[in-house]
Amino acid sequence: MAKRTQQNTVHKSKLEAERDQFKAILDSIDDGIYIVGRDYRVEFMNVALKSQLGSGEGQLCHEFFGHEHSDCEQCQHEMSSFGPEIRRDWHLKKTGKVYEMVVSPIHSPNGSISRLHILRDITERKKLEAELQRYSRELESKVTAQAELLLQQERLALLGEISAGLAHEIRTPLGAIITGIKIIEKSCGRDENTALIFDLLRRETLRLDKKLNEFLSYAKPRFLQLSETRIDKLFEDVHAILRADQRLLGEVSVVSEIYPPDLTWPMDADRLREAILNICINALQAMAGKGTLRLEARYYYRGVMEIVVRDTGPGIPTESLPHIFKPFYSRRTGGTGLGLAITKDIIEHHHGHISVTSIPGLQTTFRITLCRPPAGNH
Repeated sequence: MAKRTQQNTVHKSKLEAERDQFKAILDSIDDGIYIVGRDYRVEFMNVALKSQLGSGEGQLCHEFFGHEHSDCEQCQHEMSSFGPEIRRDWHLKKTGKVYEMVVSPIHSPNGSISRLHILRDITERKKLEAELQRYSRELESKVTAQAELLLQQERLALLGEISAGLAHEIRTPLGAIITGIKIIEKSCGRDENTALIFDLLRRETLRLDKKLNEFLSYAKPRFLQLSETRIDKLFEDVHAILRADQRLLGEVSVVSEIYPPDLTWPMDADRLREAILNICINALQAMAGKGTLRLEARYYYRGVMEIVVRDTGPGIPTESLPHIFKPFYSRRTGGTGLGLAITKDIIEHHHGHISVTSIPGLQTTFRITLCRPPAGNH
């Protein structure tokens, strides 16, 4: 009998030693670990978890961790005696962190089954995953937008080629018509009705010729010839062209302001003059012969120049502003809708940017921002 008692004592001591060794192993792990018995009470918490939450040993699991009692019941019922471990993400209100929780059954020597919980802090990983998902959505959106833009550019390029081909086909007979009108006009009498007819024919053929030029200008490739150009000379050329069409200019006052006065810039002067002229012609058409048209140029630090074209016309409707640079969009009867599209294309080929703001009934302002290219790229 004494021998059996001694054997039991040795066996008990061995179990206690193994238990202490097991707890020591659990305490050495950085992840939070706790054991819950069948009565839902916390039987053990390792040092890592106690350092975060304090000791909850002996307390009911749901009361200590701050969740519903039904959560403990569900966790216990899902766990079979020899079933696989359970994994889930767990948001712990006490710490405000997200953990990956692994629950496994533990069989005690007395035959009871407890649950071993291992908590791994995955808060930063979840944040990173959310950030990656957000970035992925943004990237997908950008790729979609870029694909649509490329598709639109391909369509516009094809349309430009078709337009150029038609324009070339029309230009030859149109030139013959214009020449024929001049010859017939010289050989005919100059009565009032005849003069009106020839004036109409001349005006309409010239208008058609102008539209053909716009189509060709939009369709042809942009090979810029950059050279240092004085801005005052550029503005003077624009003024001279506008003054030549007195019917369009009417009583509009054209004002220029350049700072510094001797400002120069590397540009393709012919192309940039065309871009500014397109804006000015649109402005004059909107003002219908009355008001003020301002051309301003100003140099900013770090090699940036801004050209402003401002008119006192009726303004552009808010709903039209997002569309005015689109090819073939026009609010004017008989317009091709290519003038501002050509202007935008020229500015962007100068590595610049153009924007527009408008106050209905007061003014419209176009801003062209150009950055000086690096030395050697002229």
